[in-house]
Amino acid sequence: MLRRSLPLLRRYSTTAASPSAKPTAVSRFWKKSLPSQSADGFRIKLDGRILKNPDGAEIVIPTQNPILANLVAAEWEEMDKLIKAGSLPMTSISVRGIELAGAPETREGVITNLFRYLDTDSILYMRDGSEDGTEGILELQEKYWKSIINWVSAEFQVPITPTYGISSVTQTPEAILKLKEFVEALSPIHLAAFERAVLSSKSFLISTAVLKRGISVDFAVAAARVEVDFQVMKWGEVLDAHDVDYHALRRDLGSVMCALLDK
Repeated sequence: MLRRSLPLLRRYSTTAASPSAKPTAVSRFWKKSLPSQSADGFRIKLDGRILKNPDGAEIVIPTQNPILANLVAAEWEEMDKLIKAGSLPMTSISVRGIELAGAPETREGVITNLFRYLDTDSILYMRDGSEDGTEGILELQEKYWKSIINWVSAEFQVPITPTYGISSVTQTPEAILKLKEFVEALSPIHLAAFERAVLSSKSFLISTAVLKRGISVDFAVAAARVEVDFQVMKWGEVLDAHDVDYHALRRDLGSVMCALLDK
């Protein structure tokens, strides 16, 4: 019966789940979910049955991540009869981290892909105030985007250069090297968390600040939603769209921050 729940993990293993995904009915057959420690790490047991990944391999969380193991167990403990995409964020990060630990080529490909988000990072593309009615967004950019750019620049001791309008921008080789050293040094679990943050926020720099604990989840969410919040200020909120996206982003970035608790 445990195998019945495993295909759901495959859906969540690499990307941020869509907040609009429909719930999938799964009959809860276990009464208790607990982490169990052994020499090689933590396993999650559902009434004694070991939780496995979609390929049938046991999910073994590294020994240095006891908090993560407890959070994964708590997800399954709190699960009801309906599983919705995104309801297992800690399990997802764990499964992805274990996958990256055992596949160096996949890890290298993930890092390469994540760096594609750097030069296209939304927070690097500022509005210059030449358009009418942009006063509100200029304030949001100053409060969130410039703050993060300045923080990353100071943290890594390299210039981070934004652009204005639609002109493209490329960071210096020195900046790219320092950021690459940071990403390549991440543990598999933290790289999985970083990937989740980048894919959810669409921002390499916001995610870097989150991983380095330079900003809170609330600040990261606000920074990732500057354009959306500006449109909401002008035109109002679309129910079951803007609000759902907000909570999905908050869940994803919150799970990233939780994955760092063992650090």
